[in-house]
Amino acid sequence: MQPFFLYFCPMMELDVPLHVNDIKALARQAHGEGEVREALFAALRGDDRRAAVNAAWALIHLPKIDNQHIAAWREPLVELALSTPDTSLRRLSLALLERLDWGRDEVRTDLLDFSLNRLMRADEPAGVRALCLKLAYCQCRHYAELREELRQCLLMLEPSELLPGIRHTRNKIMKQL
Repeated sequence: MQPFFLYFCPMMELDVPLHVNDIKALARQAHGEGEVREALFAALRGDDRRAAVNAAWALIHLPKIDNQHIAAWREPLVELALSTPDTSLRRLSLALLERLDWGRDEVRTDLLDFSLNRLMRADEPAGVRALCLKLAYCQCRHYAELREELRQCLLMLEPSELLPGIRHTRNKIMKQL
């Protein structure tokens, strides 16, 4: 059963703490209704930090079949990831971007530079670093010289000093390189 406020006005309560069940219900509604999905994407770009994080959290729960809708917002999501000072919003926007296919002609050098920079920063949360590593690989995989640059960056990361999630992602990508 959907919460009352989500059924009648899905955007009304994005500025308050939401339970995961509310987020999942909102994602189900966004999957079925394009207006709700577009309103969530619009909330990502708003000034209300809580509403933006809740909107991104709901979008993360969209089924994979909705990746084409996320792809339509690729550029604003990249800009958000690059510019937001909010760690949660950065992680969620990177997670949305990581769901997408990155073709040979979709390499964004600013996103690649950002990803490589954040990957190397020990003060960055593990989730952001792992997502940056995955995004860097998605963009480098089409070009031998970029793959080699990524490999060199990964060799600089001492596995014994990495948190398990980052170490696992590093090892997985090293095998693919």
